[in-house]
Amino acid sequence: MERITKEQIQAWLPKREPDAHKGDFGRILVIAGSNGMMGACILACRAAFRSGSGLVAACCPEELFPVVHAGVPEATCVSRETFVLSRYDAAAIGSGLGVTRENYETVCRILREYEGPAVLDADGINCLSEYGVPSASEIQPALILTPHAGEAARLVNAAAEAGRPPVTPQEIASDRAFYGKFLAKRLGAVCIMKGRNSLVCLPDGTVYENTTGNAGMATGGSGDVLTGVTVSLAGQYAAQGVSAQSAAVLAAVCGTYLHGLAGDLAAEKWGEAGLMAGDIANCAAIALKYIDKK
Repeated sequence: MERITKEQIQAWLPKREPDAHKGDFGRILVIAGSNGMMGACILACRAAFRSGSGLVAACCPEELFPVVHAGVPEATCVSRETFVLSRYDAAAIGSGLGVTRENYETVCRILREYEGPAVLDADGINCLSEYGVPSASEIQPALILTPHAGEAARLVNAAAEAGRPPVTPQEIASDRAFYGKFLAKRLGAVCIMKGRNSLVCLPDGTVYENTTGNAGMATGGSGDVLTGVTVSLAGQYAAQGVSAQSAAVLAAVCGTYLHGLAGDLAAEKWGEAGLMAGDIANCAAIALKYIDKK
């Protein structure tokens, strides 16, 4: 198991040239949100901007566009019926999405058609657990999974061989490396197993252990911020010519560290008990500034 260090992240973060334009830092698609859950979409989009993205599009039901415009005016909106995957350098799906057959079909479309790095979070993962887990050979994008213990348990149980006893969230939490490697290999994905000292598990069995973060980050919306940070970095790498597979690995490792560091900086200002996910999203920009100091 390799520990993630500040020096490693300094070397791996995307570079910003003085004459760059917004397209150089990734066009990001965030498929998220539903009635009563638009905060998840807004947090992911805000985190993507605060992590360096040049352009972010929120993909949600058209009647909810005004919520996005009010919550993160820098983002554009596209409808679930008309989005064009090829326009984007990286995509995320799942935050506040809802578990329905229709959303499952949208998740499957991403997995079948998209060729860039993609983050699958929250209800994106839950849709697979509920309606069917594809084989690794059926998954086109360089996939990043970001499950907490409950989501991981449901996905492991849905993906396991018939007759295997079901695992519980407690069993997942007690051996995150084992189950993270199982999911990474089963889906050919990079798997971020969230929790204290989050683990980044690769399909080849490599495991990175995060060294940032605190208990104040155990708050609603923190995972949506991780999704935004991770897809932002994936899009930046892809826009700068890094292969989709390498972009997924770099984004998962750097995104996990950056998300935890943002939480640490936010806790220094507000304390752990009163920390909110929006604080973590905003502090992602400060975390980048901190990391950039050699």
